[in-house]
Parts: sequence; structure tokens; C-alpha cells
Amino acid sequence: MLNRKDISRIIGDLFRTELSSHQVDALAIFEDNTEELWNKLPMEIKQISEQKAATIFGFMPRTFSSLERMIDYSYASYLKNQQIAFLSCENNQVTAHVHTTNMMWEESREIAASLSGITRIISLVPSISAYGFMFTVILPHILQVPAMSLPAIPTQSWDALLRPGDLLVGFPLFWNHWLRCNDHFPEGIQVVSSTALCKEETIQGLFRSGVEQFIEIYGSNETGSIGFRRQATEPFKIFSFWEVDSEKPEPLIKRKSGMSWMKLPDHVIVPGARLIYPVSHFDGRVKVAGTNVYPAQVERILASHPAVKDCRVRLMRPEEGERLKAFIVLNEGYGPEHLGIVRTFLSQRLNVYEMPRTFTFGEVLPVTAAGRETDW
Repeated sequence: MLNRKDISRIIGDLFRTELSSHQVDALAIFEDNTEELWNKLPMEIKQISEQKAATIFGFMPRTFSSLERMIDYSYASYLKNQQIAFLSCENNQVTAHVHTTNMMWEESREIAASLSGITRIISLVPSISAYGFMFTVILPHILQVPAMSLPAIPTQSWDALLRPGDLLVGFPLFWNHWLRCNDHFPEGIQVVSSTALCKEETIQGLFRSGVEQFIEIYGSNETGSIGFRRQATEPFKIFSFWEVDSEKPEPLIKRKSGMSWMKLPDHVIVPGARLIYPVSHFDGRVKVAGTNVYPAQVERILASHPAVKDCRVRLMRPEEGERLKAFIVLNEGYGPEHLGIVRTFLSQRLNVYEMPRTFTFGEVLPVTAAGRETDW
């Protein structure tokens, strides 16, 4: 069972995340005096935080006179419901995925069994996601170690922050930025990664930089944790609390403790019993900074601008970056000099993760010699 301090961490991460999404200074939002920070919040962010807290903990939305009142109310609701809802935003629609405390506890116990020598958990991931909740709220109870949150800034002095026995909880975008800084981890650091698949060169780079042990968790806010691996060349091993039906063209999974059969979040290759290689999402979504993004949706919005005759949007190649890119065929009367108005149009309709990082112009969409669409 969670305690009031756990609920306080979740609420704090909730409004810090809202501050960050409104482009507030990343370091400032990690100051210790959360009550004072709450009192300084713009009314819009307070209202959004109050509405999301109501969804997360399962009570009717209301206005709170103080952060302490909000925490007390959320804690009372948690004690009554014994469940947490994790929020995901897809196609500008927020969806709540409810998980019972028991479900999250069984996941964390199995992950804890694969760890050893952990004396402290340092998380770069907020506890309002299923992944962050498991590692910053439940796992510290199971391992009986302290947990702290840090802003994901690759260039800060990690030698001064980390010590042997630390478990650093992060995500691929951070690891890639960190590796570009050509820094090294102190001895005795273990790393866990999730939210998107880590590339082989990223994992190997972490080991070359001094990581003692690496674990990657596969799952989603919808399903929770599904499996884990220690190398990019390995398949994910499905956790023991899942039943697996591999007789279908696409495997189905079901919690042994309940729930109905469900599809995996991705198309997968099945190299052996209870082993999977995720290949691609069923619905065409891609991960940008750990966030689900739909290139087809971005493409439809871009195509609605009067300057655009035709267009394509896709994820960058690894050597190009980790954002979306766009190819545009312009209508007559428009040229590349009109990119500014197109960018402004998109910025009013897309979030920061959906916004293409680069734009390429051409007279026709790129195709191969055989006439099939290709990359650019």
C-alpha cells in the first residue's frame, strides 16, 4: 500500500510536468519547496493539474485551496480505490489507463529480483507514467532504498551526483544525448531504460561509458510492464505474471491475476517460448522522446495548409536524429521562402513532439526507380 509521501511525490511530479510542458526552466521546477512552487503556479496550470489529479486518483474534479489539501484528498481517494490511472495523449485525446496497486506491485517485485546491490534510485522519469511510478514509488519500498528525481540534463556533473550502487532510471533520448557529451559514469552504476526501444549502438555506448548493468523494460501505460532484456541483440523475455497465447498470428497476453486477453502493443517476432522482438506499432505510431506520435495525423494536418499540394511525414533515420521530418510538394505560387508560415500553422495545431524538425521541398514525392515511395 502506498503512503501519503508517495502520493505527494506523484502530485509534485504532475504539476512539475505541466510546468515543463509549458517551457518553464527545467532546473527551477525541481526546487525542494513544492508548496511554495505550487503557490506561484499560473492558474491555468493549477486547473490542469487539479483535473488530472482527479483522473489519476479517481475523484470528481474540484478546486483546492492548497497543495496539502490536494495531496490529502488524493491520498484519501487512493485508500478507497486502491488503484492509479496513468494518462496517455494520442491524437490530442487524453486516455486514462487504470492499474491496481497489486498489479504494479507484482511487476516491481519481478523487476527487483533481476537487480542486486542497489542502494539508491535516481529517476529522470516522472512518477505519473506507469514506468516512472514503478521505479520511483513502488520499487523503493520493495528494495528499501531512497529514491530521488533529477531533471534530464545530460551535461550536468554526474560524477558529483552519482555513487556506486545507484540505479539510474532513464529513456533512450536521454542516453543518446548523454553519449554525445562523451562523458563517463562512475563505477558501480546500473541503468534501466524504457518508453521506447534502445538501439544496439546506444546500449553498447552505455557499457563503454562505464555502466555496470543495463536492463530495458518493454511495455506501455495501457499494459504495464511486459518483458525485459539486457542487450539489444536479445529478445525480450516476457515476465512470469503474464500468460501467453502464441497460437494466433499475433501473440495474445493475459495477466495471471485477472484481466482478459489482449494484443501486444506492437507487431512482434517470436523466436521462442515467451520471447519477443517488437517490430512496429499496429497503428503506425512512432516514439518521439518517449511520446506516441502519429506521422499520418501530422501529415493530414500539414496537407490541409493551402501552400501544400502533397506531403509525407516520417521518423528520421538514426543518423539524422530522433524527430519527425517532412517532405513537401508546394502548390503554384508558393516557394521554400513560405516555410515560416507553414511552421506557424503547424505550431498552432501540433505539440512539440509532433512538430517536424526538418522540411524538404521537391516537385514530386520521392520514389524509387520502380515507382514506390522512398525515404529522402
